[in-house]
Amino acid sequence: MKPEHDAEAILRESNALLEHDHFVYISGQHGSGWIDKDAVYPHTGRTSALGAMIAEAVAGEEVEVVCGPATGGLILAQWAAHHAGVLAVFGEHGEPPPEEHHAGGKRPFVIKRGYDRLVAGRNVLVVDDVVNTGFSIRGTIEAVRACGGEVRVAATVCNRNALAPEQIGVQRLIGLADIKLDSWPREQCPLCRDGVPVNTAYAHGADFLAAGGDWP
Repeated sequence: MKPEHDAEAILRESNALLEHDHFVYISGQHGSGWIDKDAVYPHTGRTSALGAMIAEAVAGEEVEVVCGPATGGLILAQWAAHHAGVLAVFGEHGEPPPEEHHAGGKRPFVIKRGYDRLVAGRNVLVVDDVVNTGFSIRGTIEAVRACGGEVRVAATVCNRNALAPEQIGVQRLIGLADIKLDSWPREQCPLCRDGVPVNTAYAHGADFLAAGGDWP
C-alpha cells in the first residue's frame, strides 16, 4: 500500500491536475484549476491505491458503510469500502425544490435504491474524490443522516479549499493530497474580468455558457 503522501503523485502521474485555466464549479464559483479525477479512474491500480489509503486513514473509526456521491465519489467509495471490508452505497441527485425547479436549480442529494435501509442506524464514512466548496460531500452527508445514518468522518483525495470539518458538518475530514487551487464567487472572478475564456471541456463551463452566464 502506498503512503498517504503519494496521493498527489498518483494525480500527477495520471495528468489529472489542470492549472492556469478558467473553470466553473458545481457550486457556481469560478477558479483557475481543476482536478480531472476521471483521468485516474481508468487505472484501477491507482484507484485501488487511493481507496486503500482512505481505508487505512479511517482504521479504528468503526465504519460500517462507505457512501459517495455519484459519480466520481461513487467509484472511490467502492474501492475504499473494498479495502475496509465494509458495505458500499452511493448518493445521487434528486429533484430540486419546486421553487428552484428551473434550469440550473441545485438538485439535492438523496439515498435511494434501497440503500437508505443499509445506512439507517449505521456508522457511515462519506467519501468524495475532490472537495471544492463542499457542495457534493455536504449534500451526501445530509442525505445519509436523513436516512438515519450516523456520519462522524468524511474523506477525500483532495480538500482543495482546505475546508474545516465543521464546514461540512463532521468531526473529522481527511484529505490525502494537500493541493490548494484558487476559487472565487462568480461576481468576483478575475478571470471573467480579464476576459479569459471559460473551459467547456471540464467542470460546468458548458452549462455556464449555455445559460448565458446565469448558472446555477
